[in-house]
Amino acid sequence: MARMPLSLSKAFDAWKEAGAKTADSAGVTLAGEPDLVAMAQQRFSSGGTLPSAWVRPLSEISALSSVPGELLLVFTRPEAEADVLASLGPAAPKGGAIVAVLEGAGATGKATRPFARCTRLSFADSEAGWSRLFALCAETAGDKAPALGRRYPALRGAAANRVIYRTAAQNALIGIAFFVPGSDMPAMTANQIKMVLAIANIYGEEIDRERAIELAGVVAAGFGLRALARSLVRYVPGVGLVVKAGSSYAATVALGFAAVRYFESGAPASTSRVMSLAGSLRR
Repeated sequence: MARMPLSLSKAFDAWKEAGAKTADSAGVTLAGEPDLVAMAQQRFSSGGTLPSAWVRPLSEISALSSVPGELLLVFTRPEAEADVLASLGPAAPKGGAIVAVLEGAGATGKATRPFARCTRLSFADSEAGWSRLFALCAETAGDKAPALGRRYPALRGAAANRVIYRTAAQNALIGIAFFVPGSDMPAMTANQIKMVLAIANIYGEEIDRERAIELAGVVAAGFGLRALARSLVRYVPGVGLVVKAGSSYAATVALGFAAVRYFESGAPASTSRVMSLAGSLRR
């Protein structure tokens, strides 16, 4: 019998850790010019969840509840940008603030940091502009991104992408750091289980203990390229490490997007379906 890449106790630990994060809360407060806030509410409300709106002057923003996970999103035009930043300077919330400056056709989508906990975005009211803004929301939310995606369906894709690429980058580094063949598998597999459970959380799906056990086998299938990577590490050490990191990254991304497809479709069958989806993405 093939050896499992992760013990059941470690799989349960990953399940428990991911389960604890389902209690996380996160929210978005919209502020700025009324017409731009109304436009943002329409975008964010896709799926039925409407963000709160700050209707008082920005000069009073310090009265806004400041807790981790609560993201402030301010929409403004270039001519009012200086006043907005001056108001936020001493009172940027703990959850971070994004100032989306509506620059129309001249918008670049570039994000800069005028000061701590505040990001300035060159923004356009276009599909690309909103995609960039949603991605920045997930990035600013950090570990609270899954909770943000769970609350606002419009942000699910951005939250899932952040979880997937962050986990893939971690697994690529693990692949380089562990030189003994197979020694990296427990850490990588635990990361992948947490990733799939985080995606389930984003899509409002619950994973019970039975499915947590099954995920250990599903995640193991995400490493179809590991045999090639190990042989290259053994015979061509320099190139092999690069291939090992790349295959770890690619396998994690494939599994992550397979999980997204699975949960987007309402998790209609056994979790083992993720395995076949991951395989189809690799081919």
